[in-house]
Amino acid sequence: MRLSTLGVLVVSLGTALWCTPPTRADIETLAPHERTYQSTFGSFTVGDRDEVIDRIAPLNQVGTTREAMVSNMAYARVDGLAGGQLKTGYHIGCSVSLPNGNLGAIPQVYVPSGNLAQSPSLQVIGPNIQVPMSVNLAPGEVKDLEVATKDLLPGKQVQIIVRDFHIAVNQCAGPVSIRQYTYVYAKSAETDDSGAVFGDPTWL
Repeated sequence: MRLSTLGVLVVSLGTALWCTPPTRADIETLAPHERTYQSTFGSFTVGDRDEVIDRIAPLNQVGTTREAMVSNMAYARVDGLAGGQLKTGYHIGCSVSLPNGNLGAIPQVYVPSGNLAQSPSLQVIGPNIQVPMSVNLAPGEVKDLEVATKDLLPGKQVQIIVRDFHIAVNQCAGPVSIRQYTYVYAKSAETDDSGAVFGDPTWL
């Protein structure tokens, strides 16, 4: 009976991970962020505003996939004789990943009663469907998704406007968190300097 219970637990876990109903569309507007740094060549400002997360149902209708359309405006201004680069993107974190992606359609499975000392057999209800008897889970990771970069101009504000940039995360069994970032890498003849702002963490 232990083996039968194990099979039911594995199937239940697979069903929960794979067959989770798609989430409904949801739109979230996030707060702006800005910082000004002093440097040897003067100062520079980096900021982000108009950030919107538009969560959408996954196109593949799978509970381990998350999708969203994101929009925002990243900007920077250098007050001094310096150039450099503005960079914006997202940090994306999955709490529990499925490295082998071995979840599939899960039919009903039972282990026949009898002498469990012998090798048990499995009966699959439904044609041509393989049943995984294990689910490989791994600790999640944080990935860097770079969206765009732009060169800085001394004395002028430069900006990167992002509209409906598509983010998709696959094979994630747990929550997915995202956080917007904007970096400035300022360079003068004497100094290389940098600064950043980060958006409020949210979820997909």
